[in-house]
Amino acid sequence: MNMTASETATTAAPAPTPVSGPGVQVVAALLRRGDHIVLVQEQRDGKEMWSISGGGVERGELLAEALVREVREETGLNLTAVGPLAYLVNTTTARYPSTVVATFDCAEWDGEIAVHDPDGKVTGAVLLSLDKAKSVLESSTATRPEIEPLLDYLDNLSSGHVWSYRDDQPIE
Repeated sequence: MNMTASETATTAAPAPTPVSGPGVQVVAALLRRGDHIVLVQEQRDGKEMWSISGGGVERGELLAEALVREVREETGLNLTAVGPLAYLVNTTTARYPSTVVATFDCAEWDGEIAVHDPDGKVTGAVLLSLDKAKSVLESSTATRPEIEPLLDYLDNLSSGHVWSYRDDQPIE
């Protein structure tokens, strides 16, 4: 039996129930310069950790706009081009039932590193060789969803992966 698009829509499975509680969109920038990348040092929950630049998308802001703003605030650098998309991370925790992080591989930027973080969380930023950066990231206290996909991407440079975690544990 053939159905029209409107008939298919009316017989399809019910729409999922919207998630209650805060949903969060986050952007992150892997800032590259040859075989070097920029890492930021951040204070979180009283601990010092290293990661790449990024943060929450504000209401009414596009992903690219948020990425440019976060990079400028956390590193003082100016993105001259956004992208390409490297990978996505989807996490769920009791505090944040639905978080999606879009990480972009950004090789086009200029300026000098200077932290201007209005949140006061980022305390430093540095351009490191890829090997040194990977070593720093491996010993970072950042969460597994922040570090594991990044290290995999740096090792393989294979884009398009979607990583999913529930309470810091990977979902296969």
